[in-house]
This record gives sequence, C-alpha cells and structure tokens, in this order.
Amino acid sequence: MMITVRQLCRLSQKKSLCCTVRLYDPGNVVRHHHWNKGWNQSVLNANGTNFHYFKKAACRQYTKDVGTKGDLVKAIGYRCEWSHNYTAHDAILYALGVGVSTTQSDYLKFLFEKDENFCVLPSYGFIPAQKEVLLLTLEGRLPGLANLDPAKVLHGEQYMEVFRPMPRAATLRNECVVVDVIDKRSGALFLFDVHTYNDKDTLITYNQFSIFIVGFGGFGGKKTSNHEKPTIKPPTRPADYSVSQATSVDQAALYRLSGDYNPLHFNPTVAARVGFSKPILHGLCTLAYGIRHVLQQYANNDVAKFKAVKVRFSKPVYPGQTIKTNMWRDGNRVHFQCEVTETKDVVISGAYVDFHHID
Repeated sequence: MMITVRQLCRLSQKKSLCCTVRLYDPGNVVRHHHWNKGWNQSVLNANGTNFHYFKKAACRQYTKDVGTKGDLVKAIGYRCEWSHNYTAHDAILYALGVGVSTTQSDYLKFLFEKDENFCVLPSYGFIPAQKEVLLLTLEGRLPGLANLDPAKVLHGEQYMEVFRPMPRAATLRNECVVVDVIDKRSGALFLFDVHTYNDKDTLITYNQFSIFIVGFGGFGGKKTSNHEKPTIKPPTRPADYSVSQATSVDQAALYRLSGDYNPLHFNPTVAARVGFSKPILHGLCTLAYGIRHVLQQYANNDVAKFKAVKVRFSKPVYPGQTIKTNMWRDGNRVHFQCEVTETKDVVISGAYVDFHHID
C-alpha cells in the first residue's frame, strides 16, 4: 500500500507519540526514519514495513513475516545505514570493559580524558559498526530468520581495517551490506561488510562481521565465499612473546554497557539454552584483550601504528578466566593466538594484527 508521511504523522499523533518506520524497498535497502510533525511530505511504499508506536513502556508492533530459512539467500544485498555518537566518556567505559586498568603503567592515555596523550583504543572501531548487525540478527529481521532465538546467534570471525585513528569523540555514519550467506550445514554464516565514516565522509574503519546462526544450515546455499576475509595460521615455532591477564567475573556485565546486549553474555537461562554452563564473555571483548597485548608489545600502545586485525572465535571465555596471548612477529604483521590459562583451550585462532610499521 502507499502511505504518505503526513498520514504516518497523523497516525503517530493518534497513538500519542512518534512513529518509527523501517522501510524495506525492492532492493532490500532498509532505512530507519522517525516521523514527527512538520516534516516535508513524501510518498513511500510501506509494503513489508514495521511500524512501532511507543507510549510509555508499552509497544505495539506490526510486522511482516520474514519467511523460512529457505529464504536466507534473499538477505544477500540487504543494506542499511545508521549513525553512532560517542564521547571520551564512552571510550573510557569501553577501555575499562576490555581490561585497561590503573595498575598498568600508561593507563592515563586510555582512562583520563584530560591527559595530553589521551586516545581511543583501535578496537573501539568495532562498537560503532556493530549496532545494526546485532539488531538484524538478534531480532531476526533478515529474510529466513523469523522467530529466531537470540541464543542461536554466535560471532564466528571478525576483520577490521582502521584508516584513521579513532577520534576521541565523534558522530559517525555506518553503511552496512550483507555480502554473502554461507551454508555451513550446522548453521548459516552471514557476512556483513560495514564501512564507517566521520562527519566529513572520510572513511575511518572497515569491518567484516561473520555471524553464525546455529541450526539454520542445510538451505542449499554456497559452502564458501570470495568475500570472506581469510584467517592465517601462526608460525610453528614457539611464540616470540606471551602475556597473560585475568578477566573479572563482572567483565561481561561491564563490557555490555558499550552496546552489545546479547543476553547470551549475561542471562544464565539464555546461556544454558545453547549448552553453556553460564554466560560467556563477548567475543569482541576477548579479542580486545588480545589486540591490547599485541599493541603494547609491538607498538608501545601507539594507536596510530595499528592497521588491521583478523581473527576466528574458536571457543568461549567465561568471565573470571585468564586470557593468555601468544605472539609471533613476521615483518609488520604479528600473528597471535589467545588461550584460556585455566583450561589451555584456544579461544582465538588464525589471528593477526597488521601494523603500518614496527620500530
């Protein structure tokens, strides 16, 4: 059906507050709009659109069924964009969430906004890029993911390239596209490419999220993808350097405040549904520990030297466990592997950090 913005505004006023519309056009482009009184009128195709009317704590939602897992390939080419605002306060909260501590010698540069060398950890580049990726999967908004149990959403791999150091505060614009959906038999692997720009349209980061949906395999899709950023095995020689750091039992509770609210990492009932004895640490939190260890050892925490990172999340870490990062240098690339000291389980594998240069 065809609906004008004016009609949407009248409808939202009738419901007492604003109307949020998620519009899916024929090209599978999703844009999020908040219509308020006074906006210019335009015509939109509202077929397949979700309308949310908020009044106090109540919410009525009208949705179109997104189909079965046989429709998963229809997600390829799906696009969306969103903005992300953050301040030095957010960057500091994030740093605490990934293990920066006042016990470390140069903690001021990551935890004190008035320090002359204050800067933002390179791994904070994951945060602006993840928001809609999380919502699209956890809330089952993509074709074939109707009635998805959020506990089935797992982070498989991650790649990020940083083109400019993260600003200490910024308003960033993110453009996301589902570049492929891979049939892994035991589940479906979604590849999301996210490009993040500053307010001058300068590219800041490029992320690729590999999100695995347990139980959604066997849909007849491709087994591999040319879009997938490959992992690389570390050298077979003993590690050049290793560092260990204990996580807090409250690490996941603190890290989630930076924007990843997947209940798998906080709710014991949800964790139990997918076979975990208790909530697990966020994969990107574990990764940030590894990145910090590599950055400290090979760049003396100079964030401007950081270029890119690629990892596979092999096994989970439970909050309170100790993360040991083993490192091997190969020119301006540092291979690394993270393991849990208490169990010897490898939790991050096939990983590397590329630097612009290593002194």
